[in-house]
Amino acid sequence: MPATTFPTTLNRHRTLCALATGLIASAAALGFAPAAQAQGQDLSTVTVTRAPTREAISIRGKAKVAVRHEVRLAAGRVCRNAFLNRELDAYDVNWCSRASADKAMTRYRAIVRHNRRAGGEYADLSMRIVLSAK
Repeated sequence: MPATTFPTTLNRHRTLCALATGLIASAAALGFAPAAQAQGQDLSTVTVTRAPTREAISIRGKAKVAVRHEVRLAAGRVCRNAFLNRELDAYDVNWCSRASADKAMTRYRAIVRHNRRAGGEYADLSMRIVLSAK
């Protein structure tokens, strides 16, 4: 007695054959595509951009509160960029931000102190603070 085939079994067989044929065809097409693309690329023109981990802030004519605010924002950006560049671990970002801000504010206080001793009103001094994540 011949085997009885049900319509669902026949449909599954046709679907699987069509799927296998499609996969083989797409694999063959994909197998040749990377080789063709690799031959056309010139790796000498590839540039890698990194987020900046140094930032300068102008302090000319600003009050201490405004300088402190800008320093904190810049320190956060600089340290976040260091994290994005994989120069810093995630759990060190807050520490880096605080340390960079503290260092910049120490530099700011030294500039103000030096200017007061010189008797000028921020006349000939460096009016920029540079923050870095390193």
